[in-house]
Amino acid sequence: MSSLINKITLSQADKEFFWENGFIKLNRLLTREATDKLRELTYNSKLIGKAPEYYTGDFARIGYGIENAVTHQIYSEENFKYTIKQLIKNELTFTESVGFELTPNKRGYYFHLDVASFSFIQAEDLAYSLWIPLAPINTKEQHGGMAYVPQKVYPASGYFSLIYELVQHENIAEFCQTEDFKFFNFPHASKVEELILEKNKVEDDFEVGDALLLNKFVWHRSVPLKEGKLPSRMAYTMRFVDSQARYGKKFLDDFNYMVKAMGDDPLTSFGYKLTDLKEGDLISKSKFVDN
Repeated sequence: MSSLINKITLSQADKEFFWENGFIKLNRLLTREATDKLRELTYNSKLIGKAPEYYTGDFARIGYGIENAVTHQIYSEENFKYTIKQLIKNELTFTESVGFELTPNKRGYYFHLDVASFSFIQAEDLAYSLWIPLAPINTKEQHGGMAYVPQKVYPASGYFSLIYELVQHENIAEFCQTEDFKFFNFPHASKVEELILEKNKVEDDFEVGDALLLNKFVWHRSVPLKEGKLPSRMAYTMRFVDSQARYGKKFLDDFNYMVKAMGDDPLTSFGYKLTDLKEGDLISKSKFVDN
């Protein structure tokens, strides 16, 4: 079996950049075979379809739980573990993957945090996303990539704590019925926050095979794909939690209650698959995850 991940040795400057900013572009992380297989998976998966009307992102197609043997091989390879270990002290536990397709008439996401994707762990516990574009990203031509803001500019750890406290508040059911609740567009940035985020955003060019690793405290958004030679841009995102991340069933329940109160449906039901865990148990101990 051929390798799907290239071995990358990072410099001290690379490591410090990640620790300070919360994200890093990993050049040539994936082999051509890996990206070809992920593109085929994303294109053909029956779990990927037109984004539902309630969905807050604007994509041509999106789907959760898009993983197969290729995904497993990627995060199981020693080259992958070697690269990640240089940046993150603890082992990572894979949770699920998301497939996206963006076309020129779609804007993708506004600035947001992945609260929904990590709503099953405690607010302060660490989690990460590996974003893999399956088409080249050129910031001077068609764009279609991502914009992200260094956590040192506006760290989002406080936002997770705010949501964690809010959804468990004794008056949350009453609040969900008020006019004020209609204007609470979590987990997206407010208009005031967007002023700061737009000013400090970072965008990178990506070749196929490059990937972006970011922690859950980094604000990020889609960059719309302009008209050009690419008819669409597909991407594949892998979600991981820190091996010490703890199960938060109460937060999961209360968060989804608030999502439904907004007239939406939860984007993912992954947290409810962990039926062998109780509040505070390590996610990595569940028989329903693969370490």
